[in-house]
Amino acid sequence: MATLRLTPRAAGKIVFPGLIAWLLLPLAAATPARACTLFAAAGSMVEGGGTIIAKNRDRSPRRSALRVFAPRDGFKHLALVATDSPADPAAVAGINEKGLVVVDALPSSLASEEENCGAVALTQALLSQCASVDEVLARRELLGASYPVFEMVADRHKVAVIEVAPRGQVAVRVGDQGLLYHTNHYLDPRLLGANQKAYDSSSVRYRRIGQLLSRQRLPFALEDFLAFSQDRHDGPDNSINRTGSTPTETRTLATWIVVQLPGKAPRVLVRIANPGERQKIYNFRLEPAWWAKGLKEKLL
Repeated sequence: MATLRLTPRAAGKIVFPGLIAWLLLPLAAATPARACTLFAAAGSMVEGGGTIIAKNRDRSPRRSALRVFAPRDGFKHLALVATDSPADPAAVAGINEKGLVVVDALPSSLASEEENCGAVALTQALLSQCASVDEVLARRELLGASYPVFEMVADRHKVAVIEVAPRGQVAVRVGDQGLLYHTNHYLDPRLLGANQKAYDSSSVRYRRIGQLLSRQRLPFALEDFLAFSQDRHDGPDNSINRTGSTPTETRTLATWIVVQLPGKAPRVLVRIANPGERQKIYNFRLEPAWWAKGLKEKLL
């Protein structure tokens, strides 16, 4: 795994090794159905210190909900889940009782035969088994056993993005100062060969969230990340907040944001826009007592 400290340069921009090469990846012609935008900030980039992490969940129209999980042999966690299969709701974002936040995105650039290889549902596993970013990064055997996926994780002190490619290939960027952002194609130079299919929407959103993060006056607060999550600069099918050009087109179904500041309980903001329903917004602090109270209602 590659580990680096994120370092700011002039105007609050962040430089990663190989970033220029990533931005020069060619755009392809078709718009993929899979889409999510992930972004995070840490340290002096955050108002009050700590971390902020966000995910826009983009898929074809499906329902989402918040659910509390209390595994017998793991950490309790609050998760954003897809409710299309009520018997087995899958977590796509969450925070556990130790303060670890996990959000995910699926690759849109893989060859079709590579998309579903692997057995571990990584987001749920990390929330259940890990208490910090360092513990996540130490679980190489777990990361390598996952299906191809992008995971962004945060605790109170640092943030990391993990790219899992076919055949157990894993690349990591981690830091306690700076910014991270990701969409739906592989960025690490060692994994670029996994980008086999068109990913134009992913590239457009990747560039746009980078622009928004670099132009914003520092440091960032929850309100800034919420504004970024609502950006519609690039139209109904390519924006960070997608509305879909047709009733069945991929759209933004939910937004998940968690702020963790020193000495304060995590603040969680979730926006859920289920098809055919009025928008729901949850905005609260996860005080220690919440975990006992929240378990009285499994599905929020």
